Amino acid sequence: MRIERIQNMKRYSFNVFKSLLGQYGFTQQRSHFKFLFSSSKGLYLFDQGRIHKLLSGNYFGITQLPDNRYLAVTYVQKGTQDERSLALTFKLSGNKACEKQAFNFISAEGQVKIPVRVHQIVCFNNKLWVTNTRQNVVWRCNLDGRIENTFVYTQGFDYQPGSMSTDYVRKTARNSQDYHHFNSIHIDENFLYLLAHNSAGSDKSKNSFYLKLDHEFNVIERTDNVGKACHNLVPCEQGFYICDSANGQLVHPKLPNIQLGYFLRGLTLIDNHLIAGGTVSSSDPNLRGKGDSRLFFIPVGNAFPIMSLSLGRTGDLHDIVALK
Repeated sequence: MRIERIQNMKRYSFNVFKSLLGQYGFTQQRSHFKFLFSSSKGLYLFDQGRIHKLLSGNYFGITQLPDNRYLAVTYVQKGTQDERSLALTFKLSGNKACEKQAFNFISAEGQVKIPVRVHQIVCFNNKLWVTNTRQNVVWRCNLDGRIENTFVYTQGFDYQPGSMSTDYVRKTARNSQDYHHFNSIHIDENFLYLLAHNSAGSDKSKNSFYLKLDHEFNVIERTDNVGKACHNLVPCEQGFYICDSANGQLVHPKLPNIQLGYFLRGLTLIDNHLIAGGTVSSSDPNLRGKGDSRLFFIPVGNAFPIMSLSLGRTGDLHDIVALK
């Protein structure tokens, strides 16, 4: 344990020194990263420092499919009256999105199921894992969108019988203490880690937690108090970096916290660098998309970014996905 702490201190000191050199022009900051990111204004490609807008709309989760297509989820947003999540697939050709096709989620009975305000979606081992966030459930689907299994931790929130109004779902969820607002997933060969925002329901004082489950949605372990209004968990060095969104920082159980002062959402790890998305913090979520949005680039183990990039008013940032 002591050796590990010394190694972390040495790495931290080196990153501080390297960052200072970069600030004064003695080293060149790298921008060779390539990834997709989504926001309330569209879906974008970041390619070696250049940003290309691929699609317009309010995009959330993105994932790459085995055939090199991408699956992206958007939601209709008319105030709070309509939060239906719609999905499409596309191919990436250079800096353009092409061959766009609608994608449906299908129940075991063959009915089209429209989730509500989906956040993250992940393709792993030919399965799709969908955070049906407003409905407080998670789906496991096949690559055709057929729902094979549904995870319900405490309570799910369904549409009102005979109505497709999502406002009923929203009001029911936000007035419940059982609304955990599951929004982010990490999956490996054995386990699934599911992150809960946990303060979007009637009790706004709750801290976030994550669950460790097997692939059949059996809960193995719960880790509490990982932050406030958290999003995204990325594995790194025997722990997770997590967007502690409400507190404007990235946290890790063993490495230094990274205080950025923005509402953080969207996180990936490329070439031993964290790439995080942030928007200007506000107690009113509707105002977050009207200020500065920013990408942060942070070496693993560092306590501050070596580079940040203003995106202007692209709206809330939602997801960041490294291109394979």
